[in-house]
Order: sequence, then C-alpha cells, then structure tokens
Amino acid sequence: MADEETDIVWRGNQHDFKLRVTGVLFNDKHQMAVNVSKDNKFSALPGGKIKFDETSQTAIEREFVEEMGIRVKAKRLIAVTENLFEWDGKHTNEVNFTWLVEQIDQVTLFAKDGWEQEVSWRDVTDLSDFKPVVLQPFMRSLPVTPVHLMNRDLESN
Repeated sequence: MADEETDIVWRGNQHDFKLRVTGVLFNDKHQMAVNVSKDNKFSALPGGKIKFDETSQTAIEREFVEEMGIRVKAKRLIAVTENLFEWDGKHTNEVNFTWLVEQIDQVTLFAKDGWEQEVSWRDVTDLSDFKPVVLQPFMRSLPVTPVHLMNRDLESN
C-alpha cells in the first residue's frame, strides 16, 4: 500500500526506513496465512506499517482488517526483526514486530487493501520462498518468548 501521512516511514533517494508489523495466523488445518508477491518470487506474513500514536499490537489488529477483512486479537509478540534489504534499487532498513494473532469472530469486513495483496495458506514446512529468511525456523516452531532477529539481504554488503 502507498504511504499514508501517519505511517512511520522515511524515504530518501537511496535509502528507506519503515517501522512495520506482521502477524502469524493459523487456520484450522494449522496452515499459516502468507502474502505472495505479485511476481510470485517470495512470500511474507500479512502486515503493514505502524502509524504514529499506534502500538504494534493495535497496528496488527488494524492491518488484518485492512488486508484480509477479518478481526484478530494479538495474542503475543513472537519476534522483533531488524531487516536490511534492497527494494527498487534502494537499501531499506525495516524494524518489524511479529505477533501471533487469532481470529476473534466470523465477521467478514471490507478489506480495503485486498485488491493489492493475495493471501495464501501454507504449511509451515513449505516456506522455501518466505522472507525474511531468518524468521523461517521460528514459524515452524513458535518461540515461547520473543526473539530478536537480524536479517541482512543486501547484495552489496
């Protein structure tokens, strides 16, 4: 989604910074919800940018309404990831809070971002294209306490 005025993001000519949140949601078959990139090159957890005056917990609950049209409750923090990567020719630093979430009811709401991101359900053993790579093992076996991860996916470094 395009940046909104209240998103915690900074964009420069050669560098970007984003404060993001993602959520781990399982269905009744213990498959995990992932967004697949439009070019089918990678998958990642549903989520988005945190806004000013918003906690990461509130942000992930809002993002699931916007992206999937469902209401979730953030159960517990899984990981904080410092993610360094290249996107559209820019070096990006992203700090990402990953929450375990659960759907709280069967109400379906309008997903305002649904047109731009497709959600697929994946078995946790089928994450070969999942990014950030450093988060993959923690999706197969969720940590009991939050973990701090660092992912560097920059070709020039």
